[in-house]
Amino acid sequence: MEKLSSETVIDILSRLPIKSLVKCRRSDGTDDYKCVNFNFPLPLLSNYEILGSCNGLLCLFDPIVKYLTHILNPCSGDFVFLPNPIRDLGDPVNVVVGFGFLPKRNVYKVVEIVYYRREIVRDDNDDLRSGVCVYTIGDDSWRCNSSSPYSLRGRDLSGACVNEALHWVSSGYDGPKLVDQIVGFDLENEVFGVIPHPDFDSGRLNYTLGVLQGCLSATRRKCQDYVEIWVMKDYGVKESWTKRLKIVCSEVGLIIGAVQPLFFQRNGELMLQHGGTLLCYNPLTKTLRELRISGMPRSFKAVVHVGSLVSP
Repeated sequence: MEKLSSETVIDILSRLPIKSLVKCRRSDGTDDYKCVNFNFPLPLLSNYEILGSCNGLLCLFDPIVKYLTHILNPCSGDFVFLPNPIRDLGDPVNVVVGFGFLPKRNVYKVVEIVYYRREIVRDDNDDLRSGVCVYTIGDDSWRCNSSSPYSLRGRDLSGACVNEALHWVSSGYDGPKLVDQIVGFDLENEVFGVIPHPDFDSGRLNYTLGVLQGCLSATRRKCQDYVEIWVMKDYGVKESWTKRLKIVCSEVGLIIGAVQPLFFQRNGELMLQHGGTLLCYNPLTKTLRELRISGMPRSFKAVVHVGSLVSP
């Protein structure tokens, strides 16, 4: 029997589940393949927070020591330890992180912005100082040589990675007025910049960022009233912000607070996390249902993850 062409083999393998592919690995120094045990010694995930998923890799954060500690592929069992970043003396007030990928150079980067309390408060009411560190996966150490000119929001929402940039919401004062804006960190040039935000109807811009179908998304809520989900179809173009859908509490029979959109299913329904529950919204019927999964803990954070064979 003739050997199959490489194109045919790739087509066959692309249709198999990731776990099946992981079990079949090439023996060292030969062209033979063998099945391996799938029970890998993984880090105990319950001890960490997952603060980023990129090409099948997860970025883990230790909430006790407040350090990013691992880059992990949970499908293959491969993981690497991250070196401790260089930090100033004093306890961090806030730690903001992000994990992203530069496809043209096949490079993964981790970014950490740490905020500390100033010893002396300045006249401009800025009582925090910051340090920005960047780590390229595979390097020996972090690079820490800049600060953030923006006050970025909390660690629980890690930077949304779109168009080779990480994005957070920043809160600050424009004169006497408190304003919110979207701040991007260009992973290639390692610089900050402001990204245009959607023109919401009114009120303070209370929203969170995410990624939906490859686009930067902004989710705005008005407590006990509605949730709006916007997407930026053409990156960096303000006019391309489009209201994708609006979930009205009175229509779905549920008062929705802070929700995080996860992904659209093939049938057009949207998966969301709402506190300790997973919800599924049908935009055609305007119905919202809770997904109950046996064994799920009361408290959890949902992260969109697509399995891969990428090794950190």
